[in-house]
Amino acid sequence: MATSHRYSDALQWASELHREQTRKGKPVPYISHLIAVSGLIWEDGGDEDQAIAGLLHDAIEDAGQSEASIAARFGGRVAAIVADCTDTVVGRTGEHKEPWLTRKTRYVASLEHKPLDSLRVTAADKAHNARDLVLDARRETSSWERFNAGLEGTAWYLLRIHQLLSHRLPGSRSNELLGEAVLEILHNPAFIRRVPRGMAPSVWAAGYAERQLAGAGELGR
Repeated sequence: MATSHRYSDALQWASELHREQTRKGKPVPYISHLIAVSGLIWEDGGDEDQAIAGLLHDAIEDAGQSEASIAARFGGRVAAIVADCTDTVVGRTGEHKEPWLTRKTRYVASLEHKPLDSLRVTAADKAHNARDLVLDARRETSSWERFNAGLEGTAWYLLRIHQLLSHRLPGSRSNELLGEAVLEILHNPAFIRRVPRGMAPSVWAAGYAERQLAGAGELGR
């Protein structure tokens, strides 16, 4: 399958939109993530619109764009996928984002009914992020702490996404990569130390959101 000028245009625009951004906690240009996600989408059987959406999947959340501005350049299908991959609500981006657990709980639940177009991009995005996380953790065990939810929250989020995608997007290469990364996270010594004796790591990870909400309830009494 040959790419068209639209893909080249999207790559150029993504580079411009994220020019000043780097991967969290390290001096790696953010565009590296977008290119990797797009590549995983192609390798997972995706088409050009999905691959373009992979390049632009953070344009609303992190680059000040809107579904309308993306649709004007690349069409409604690409724009809808990017909107589906955005966990913030309109008008609440950047420093105005809702709390991490609020956004991620809503996003996980939304995967039950999102179209396969969007799930393919989500799978590639989370697979690349998860693989990057485990590679960093092999080199520096404290790397988890640069993320809002830390190790336990990250394990819960990626596990739940992998479980939902396994049901809704069976056979996805990206979700297979995500599952391998999740397995390594759950067996990371730093995570195992947090798991109560006799409990499976996956069970402890799956209960993260419930524990956080229960803790918040206790604090509110």
